[in-house]
Amino acid sequence: MQMADAGVPADPGKRDGRTTRTERLRHWREAWETSVPGRSVARALEIQITDRMMALAAQAFLALMPLVIVVAAAAPNAVSDGLVDAMRKKVGLGNGTTTRNVQTIASSAAETGVTVLGFLLVLLSATSFSRALQRVYERSWRLSPGGLRSAWRPLAWIVGMVTYFVLIGLTFRVTHGGGPLTVVRMALASAGSIALWWWTPFVLLSGRVRWRALLPTALATAAGTLVLGVVSAEYVPRLLSSNERRYGTIGVAFAIESWLVVLFAVVLAATVLGAVLVDTRGRLGLWARGSTDPGGWRRTPARRRVTAPDATDPDATGPDAADQESADQESADQDGPDPGAADPDPNRGPADRRAGGPHG
Repeated sequence: MQMADAGVPADPGKRDGRTTRTERLRHWREAWETSVPGRSVARALEIQITDRMMALAAQAFLALMPLVIVVAAAAPNAVSDGLVDAMRKKVGLGNGTTTRNVQTIASSAAETGVTVLGFLLVLLSATSFSRALQRVYERSWRLSPGGLRSAWRPLAWIVGMVTYFVLIGLTFRVTHGGGPLTVVRMALASAGSIALWWWTPFVLLSGRVRWRALLPTALATAAGTLVLGVVSAEYVPRLLSSNERRYGTIGVAFAIESWLVVLFAVVLAATVLGAVLVDTRGRLGLWARGSTDPGGWRRTPARRRVTAPDATDPDATGPDAADQESADQESADQDGPDPGAADPDPNRGPADRRAGGPHG
């Protein structure tokens, strides 16, 4: 009797319940891993987003902020005042001692002059930040480093950022005031932010990602930074004032560093989200890359193309194909007619063919 009982399960219902829960958990895990949020979290952990945003914040504070001060010092007064106003709006600087110190530093540098050597040193030091940002973009999109051919791109991005700073300064200076000018300033700031974060990954990724595939990244980054700017304008001034009263300028530096950490957390999260969207097999992925091919977001720069362009690829056709066709036609005209080709006029006689003219 005991031997018969040993072959029967103690409680089949419990075993079936455990199996059902295990299968359900497995189903939920697979659904999470294949979803856009789950893949975004996995990609963020893959690029070590926490370490990257801390490193970018530190390099931006040490390399990019001095560049802003140098640009403010070298630019005309209208641009300089606009830059300080933009920093006050975006970073949350108020009218305290720190803001006056920034204005004093810019004014002193403008009076003494910025030497070419000093500007070049600040510019080259700022490229350390752009190179770090380039590595983050490459890892987010799972692309190999650009190599020596792309060594100029971090410097080109810094030059573009200087131009962006100048344009922002002019925008804030010209649209200074309330009423309709506030709407114009917000519209111009939004358009400039989208253009900046659309152009940035294209340059730093060496043109290996199509413009359309980068649009979700640009929209997500611009939206995140604009929302952060609105929140910063409300919260950060109180934090800066409190730190300035307690710790002085060093407290303000710590507050700005914390704000930069949050800023690059938003930038990296938007970058990861945009990179994951283009790989999605669904409507979102189809819209993001504009192709049914999962790898359709890739773009091969023109100088790296070694094979003939595909006729079905609209981006692969261009002046090169037309030039090649023209060269082939010229070569055929110089070599003369093909002796093995059929005569278009079968009524012509041998003498006419030798003469090259029509009979009669």
